Amino acid sequence: MIDSTPSLLKKINVKNIELDLKHKKDLDDLGYCVFDNIPEIHSNLKKLNEEANKLIKQEGSLGGWEGKMQHYKPGKKFEDGADRLGALVDKSDVFRKLILIPELLLSAYYVVKEDIKLCGFNLRNPHKGRGEQNIHIDGFARKNLNDPFAGIVAFLYLDDSNLDNGAMRIIPGTHNKIGYPDDHIDITKKNVNEKRLIVKAGTLVVANLNLWHAGAKNLNGKSRKVIMINIKKRSYDQLLNYKKFLSKNVKDKLTEEQKYILAVRDVDKDQLVDSGGSANDQRRQYLESIKSI
Repeated sequence: MIDSTPSLLKKINVKNIELDLKHKKDLDDLGYCVFDNIPEIHSNLKKLNEEANKLIKQEGSLGGWEGKMQHYKPGKKFEDGADRLGALVDKSDVFRKLILIPELLLSAYYVVKEDIKLCGFNLRNPHKGRGEQNIHIDGFARKNLNDPFAGIVAFLYLDDSNLDNGAMRIIPGTHNKIGYPDDHIDITKKNVNEKRLIVKAGTLVVANLNLWHAGAKNLNGKSRKVIMINIKKRSYDQLLNYKKFLSKNVKDKLTEEQKYILAVRDVDKDQLVDSGGSANDQRRQYLESIKSI
């Protein structure tokens, strides 16, 4: 039985369970690293796009609500101004193939330095004139510099990303900041240190969950589909409770390695909530509470 992340890496025939020095340095110094030539992604890019486009059309306003259906109302989109899809590992084998990509797992394990699990696997595609976000982090804020990092979020680009269709804004090195971005800056404004992430379709960008970043406005309306893969320390709640929400048919198809990274085995701890571990929700609730004081 797979009993640790190193044993998982060996099981999937990763010869060196250490990330290479270049990507380690980028994760340490910049808070993110870029992989632009992963064969498993490029060989499936056409199928990934076809399946994503099909699901966007099929699901409509229901897209992305898995685990949060108590908040859904007919016609209400998960995010105004964007196509969203959730629970992608339950919807096609072409998505499930991505969860064991060595570069993804090695990066997450390097950042967390403990056993990991997949916590979220969703898609976002902003519409024309929409998609701009406030600067934020996807992880819980650290209180001290020696606090461990919780995990990573990987952005897998299904389309080219450029200034015209809203390339993401990132602020390198900010993963080492203490607290939330709004403890330091006006998160509603452009930051002087921000960089735009211009990449080709098929690129995988792995970012520390504590890196300051934000979506930008899609000016020309061209598709900018991005799959967001959230991986955290194994003790954290998942953004979607896969043990509960994966269909029996899919669970029966999973390999031992996929079951481990999704934490859906009988030996894996049951999660009490349908959707947990959202740093943005926690921060929003905190700010609303102090407004009422």
